[in-house]
Amino acid sequence: MNNMIKRTLQIFAVFLMFNVTLSAGPIQRDSIQYSTITTSAMLLPAEEWSLKWGGFTSTDIFWDTRKPVEARDGGIFLYPSEPNLDPNGVDLNDRTSFNFITMNTRLTLKFTAPKALGAQISGMIEGWFMGVSNDDLNGFALRHSFIKLDWSKTHLLIGQTWHPMFTERMFAQTVSGSAGAPFQPFSRAPQVRLTQQFFKYSHVMLYANTQRDMLSVGFNGAKSSQYIRNSAIPELGAQYILDYSKSVENQLKNEFYFGVGVDYKKIVPRIKTEINIATKKSLHSYTGLIFAHYAHYVSNSLNFGFKFKSTLSQNTSEFLMMGGYAVKEYMPYGNTNYGVDFDYTNINVSSTWFDMYLNYNKFQFGFLTGYAQNLGSGDLIQDANNPRSYFGTLTNAAYVFRLSPRVKYKVGNLQFCFEPEFTQVLYGTVLNQHGVVDQTQPTNKENNIRFLFTTILFF
Repeated sequence: MNNMIKRTLQIFAVFLMFNVTLSAGPIQRDSIQYSTITTSAMLLPAEEWSLKWGGFTSTDIFWDTRKPVEARDGGIFLYPSEPNLDPNGVDLNDRTSFNFITMNTRLTLKFTAPKALGAQISGMIEGWFMGVSNDDLNGFALRHSFIKLDWSKTHLLIGQTWHPMFTERMFAQTVSGSAGAPFQPFSRAPQVRLTQQFFKYSHVMLYANTQRDMLSVGFNGAKSSQYIRNSAIPELGAQYILDYSKSVENQLKNEFYFGVGVDYKKIVPRIKTEINIATKKSLHSYTGLIFAHYAHYVSNSLNFGFKFKSTLSQNTSEFLMMGGYAVKEYMPYGNTNYGVDFDYTNINVSSTWFDMYLNYNKFQFGFLTGYAQNLGSGDLIQDANNPRSYFGTLTNAAYVFRLSPRVKYKVGNLQFCFEPEFTQVLYGTVLNQHGVVDQTQPTNKENNIRFLFTTILFF
């Protein structure tokens, strides 16, 4: 026992000495400060070993006027729930609720390493206390774990971080941790991402990724990474990015960030039918996106700008967006039978968000609006009004709409935030054969207002 204690103390002493040695160099401030969304753009490459611990402790206090569809005990709000009537016709979801949570607290370790292969090397490991699912609340879970290799015009990232369609350089800086979801592609994924600069302001990004925490939906509502793994090829994508900035006497005056991209994904939702017959039927999905960010810097204490992103997507429910896929019609007017070896068809969704902001001294003011619409499938859907024919999110809704102003006040490393958030969903009672809500039939327009107060201490 004494030898074990002695050995443990020796290991701890070595680690402590190692940590002190690595942290001895000067520490630079991040280029993006006081954001609850950590991105690879925050890393500052260096020529030698360094470690920097950081993160924040956070408390969210919120009230909802209607039962929300949410994740992590309400820490991630998505949209108001659809009606759930009791035998007397009373909507059980039409009730207010509140919660206080501190699970959004995070720990981040950023590091740099000596050059290798002629590239500057940096990386990050980050975890939070929201767990990996609603069954793991307060559990410590991995958010980011990656390395970056930076040459003068070539950048390679390997590991888990934000999906490239999240667009790290221009996410919506809402108080809510959803950062604009369900209008914004919101996902972290294991990936390999290569960015190459061809001209002064022009870049091309190529990437391949799989799924880990944000997963596709399959049969009986099951979420799994197995669907994309069974396809035998990763999700693939490409983006063109224009990154322009202008400075006068070393003072940044304006920035313009613009991009377009396309994403391809193949999944195999099942390998056998309900009667145990092998199947290899797969689904091919495509997503196109366009985004832009303009920022103008009046002085060191005053800047403003706007951000815009629009997507035309197929089967993106793992991004916390509306949509998914359905059973393609194989027998007119028949019921959906999971024993049949049927094909699948994508649900098409258009989604757009716009975010304006103004930073003045210790204050930040902002306003987000978003709109997503279910465009249905290009094919006929088997038994279109049967929920068992669909795999995804909000497949029975016509649209989602949001208005969300915000104000943040920062004193040193302490920040106080307030964000009222109005979200509306139009739920349908009847869908046509393409999975689109028939608005000539009865519909249910459900609203929720969330009042969110957040206190954050960055360290």
